[in-house]
Amino acid sequence: MTNMREPDWAYMARSLLKVVAISAALFLALSAVERVLWLFIDFDDERTAQVYGTAARVANPDKRLFYGYGDGGGLLETTYTLWGEPRRASPGEDETEYEIVENLFGTVRAPSLDGPSGSLDDAITFAEEDLGVDKEVTERARKTIDGLPQTLDAIAVVEFAHSMTTERLVAFNRRHTLCGGEDVSYVYAPSPYYDDSSGDPPLNAIVWNRNMTEEHIQLDHLPYQCETEPEAALAEFRRWVGLLDEEEDDLSEFELNYTWLTDAAKAGVVHGLVVDRWKLTELRKLLDDPEVRTVHLSDVAFDLDLDLGEIG
Repeated sequence: MTNMREPDWAYMARSLLKVVAISAALFLALSAVERVLWLFIDFDDERTAQVYGTAARVANPDKRLFYGYGDGGGLLETTYTLWGEPRRASPGEDETEYEIVENLFGTVRAPSLDGPSGSLDDAITFAEEDLGVDKEVTERARKTIDGLPQTLDAIAVVEFAHSMTTERLVAFNRRHTLCGGEDVSYVYAPSPYYDDSSGDPPLNAIVWNRNMTEEHIQLDHLPYQCETEPEAALAEFRRWVGLLDEEEDDLSEFELNYTWLTDAAKAGVVHGLVVDRWKLTELRKLLDDPEVRTVHLSDVAFDLDLDLGEIG
């Protein structure tokens, strides 16, 4: 008898059918496993939003992270997406999505939310604890601001000469008729010096705005307080830190850790302010206050609506 060789096309078709059959079987098996896992594992979108969504905002003051939404969880991971834009002085035009992914074992990935970058990162890094009064540094900042149009909008860090307690910060606000809100964030802990030879991981500065968690709580829990806003901000910061679980919450992706946050919440002092789209003339006035060591400008831009109005 003569052996008949199977045609190549027939062999390929049979192999393809095997692959399809195996893939279908795996899909059905994984679907069944997922249904079983949902009986035993709590994919808590709300907690993901409260813990990791807020941690991302704390660690990334260079971004305006407006709101987030979860995907309801999956077989091996759940994704929480934050919608936001880079924090610039000019009108925002680069809105994008930033993903936070938590797997079945509690490990978190957020490659675009691991900390600030650019000029605002530099400005925050300059703000250190209790550097004291330095008239030369203050005068340099004054000359820089005086050399620019005073109607410019600015992103800046107001650095205090000494750590400010809540009481002193409230008094500071009253002197300058300042109110808190979305355009004022508090530097509760500057970024510590990173020594790569020590083996300790780097840590981000802790920058807090009371609105970071407002979407997840009843609004009447945070009545607007204007000059006394630092009191509400600190209370909300401590409330959020109280939600954290040292063993379960993985904050390393945001270059934060439980001890770093709890120590800052306990101390409750502010080393500087991150201000968003303030006029240079407003920042210039603060330099006359002995509590202010300097102002670090991160970005400036013309307010086109104001400028066009003045031209008209």
